Amino acid sequence: MSTSVEATARSGIVRQLVWYFGGLIATYVAGLAVFWPASGEQPNQAVFLVLMFAPTAGAILARLFGGGRIQWGRPNLWLLAGLIPALAVLGVYLLGSIVGWDVEDPSLLRSALTAAPVAILSASLSAVGEEIGWRGFLWPLLRGRSGFWATSLIVVVIWWAYHVPLIILGWYGDVAHLPAFTVAIVGITLFIGVITDRSRSLWPSVVTHGAWNGLVATSFAVTEGDERIPAFAGSDELMGEFGWLAAVTILVVGAVAALWHTRTMAGPIPSAEAR
Repeated sequence: MSTSVEATARSGIVRQLVWYFGGLIATYVAGLAVFWPASGEQPNQAVFLVLMFAPTAGAILARLFGGGRIQWGRPNLWLLAGLIPALAVLGVYLLGSIVGWDVEDPSLLRSALTAAPVAILSASLSAVGEEIGWRGFLWPLLRGRSGFWATSLIVVVIWWAYHVPLIILGWYGDVAHLPAFTVAIVGITLFIGVITDRSRSLWPSVVTHGAWNGLVATSFAVTEGDERIPAFAGSDELMGEFGWLAAVTILVVGAVAALWHTRTMAGPIPSAEAR
């Protein structure tokens, strides 16, 4: 590739990233400004919905004005692999109930597992707002020019920074549990990166994200009236997406998947045909 062609390609990438991050940040800030709660009140759920679709807004702008691509792909068997993190955490929670890390309610757990498809689908409807931006646009763009580990590091930092303002505000978890959340972000980024590379599709990442938010984040909760009752009870240090049990589990799962994956597919991967 000639120097002029390389310069043109780099210029195109920079243009796409400017539109992407410009759209993401503008939507994020607008969501906070419009839906900022009154003093002493909890934020409306609308603010979270807007913020979750901020990456999509950025991806669409990059597509329309920056010449970028969104890798949609097609549903395939890697969708089932997207359930692995939630199933792994379930296994650790069940083990934890035996050794005393948590307390299981068998009746609630049966109900939670019965309702799991609905919970995953419901959570996926909002998770897709993030995934179109993260794994539909940003991941394929970076992977077309970088190795798996470098791309993962970049996405980890960006995804982590995207959540931190809400954590600092106390709207989403709290600062005390930020270390465990950081570990979880690293693990799930590695895992989703693997299934995105392997499937060349956006949809397995949506399933993973939806299952995590719908099941793990709630400790496999069941809705009874106006309450969400978790099937597993325990200390905040251990349970939920801000707990160490889920964090360490997904880190191990993500690391093992990444090590397997990079043995045969570590180099740059051109994105699948996108529209």
